[in-house]
Amino acid sequence: MARQLIIATELSAQHQLKHFVQFRWGLICFGALALLAGWLLHYQVSSWPLLGLLLLTHICTNLLPPWLAASRVPLNAIYLLCCTLDVLLLTCLLALSGGVSNGLVAMLLLPVAVAAVMLPGRSCYFIALLAIVGYSLLLQVGDLHIPDIDTLLTQTEQQAAHAGHVMHAQHSSENGFSQHMQQMWWAFTISALLISWFISAQANLNRVKSKKISELQQQQVRNEQMLALATFAANAAHDLASPMQTLQLLADELVIDNQTAVVQDLKQQLQRCQQIVQQLRSDAGSLRDNSATTPLCQQTEQAIVRWLNSRPDISLNINRALDAADFNLADSQGFGAALLNILDNAADASLANNSSLLDLQLNLHAEGLSLQVRDFGEGLSDSRLAELGKLPQHSEQGLGIGQFLANMSIERLGGSVSRQNAGNGTVTIVSMPRQRTGHTT
Repeated sequence: MARQLIIATELSAQHQLKHFVQFRWGLICFGALALLAGWLLHYQVSSWPLLGLLLLTHICTNLLPPWLAASRVPLNAIYLLCCTLDVLLLTCLLALSGGVSNGLVAMLLLPVAVAAVMLPGRSCYFIALLAIVGYSLLLQVGDLHIPDIDTLLTQTEQQAAHAGHVMHAQHSSENGFSQHMQQMWWAFTISALLISWFISAQANLNRVKSKKISELQQQQVRNEQMLALATFAANAAHDLASPMQTLQLLADELVIDNQTAVVQDLKQQLQRCQQIVQQLRSDAGSLRDNSATTPLCQQTEQAIVRWLNSRPDISLNINRALDAADFNLADSQGFGAALLNILDNAADASLANNSSLLDLQLNLHAEGLSLQVRDFGEGLSDSRLAELGKLPQHSEQGLGIGQFLANMSIERLGGSVSRQNAGNGTVTIVSMPRQRTGHTT
């Protein structure tokens, strides 16, 4: 399941990168068509060869994203680099073809919009500020080439009767044009910032929703696995009932005919198996009646006592720190079943290392209930600790399905399970916070 989620995430990232490259090809093609139209219509530009070189550079930059992605460069770094290049190259292209007087100056907003979608907040605001700086430089370039104002001033000089009229007309024209340029700058700046803020906020919301959906899908898969395992366990308990009764009868007959220790041992083990099956039936039947609930700490203590009766081969040291009132849990039985799995697995780990000891620390505090179960087994590697409880795994020590079920049951109830090595052995830490809807007793 984890591998499938990783593959799905990688495919989504590749799909996003593909669309980003396609967008940049579209932007480059549009720029090429604009240059072609300007050349056919004899549009006044500073240098056609330099414009062609800039366009060729823009084309080459779009070959970088796939290559960088194949080199394991983070996608956010690729998007930031390409959007920065887009703003710089578009600014240069516009500077050589009229500056702000070029009607295509609004293309500077396209990289801003793309950055708002693809990049987190600070990066997209960096692109927006870069575009604003580029637009400001284009205003300066435009101020150096203003043929309309020069013509207007020349006509005014010819029509003016005296120098005072000339100076007044020149001052009025310059003030009007300066005010118009300032308004254009403010309009571009506000547009760039608003686009960055709004689109970035919506994109972030979509990312959060996608992450939540992915988590819910992962939880659904785990719940389906838990349901399948629970079904198998119920079927196994049902199928074992009749053979166990038959074996018990045969064991009774053997005891009558043969009083050896081996036969007595066999009978005890069969009785234990019957107790386990009966307890499973009892627990399943109690699930139908949720009217009577037992406080969590009290039920945990009862579960530990019951577990000790079923594991006479284990010596359990219990340390208690009860510093707060007990509280109820919506499904304390599910928590108890998960705890039994954890204790069984810890006991098996200790026995596998020729030890019958377990240490248990039970803490009841204002935040909730916490348990620390330490076994004295061989311990686990870091990779095994990271994987344990995430997926059903086969293990000779029994640290597989039981741990998976325990993790899922406790996490479903709002708790958490973590594990760490402690010298010779492993410590399993279980935390169950108090529920706001619950009440203390």
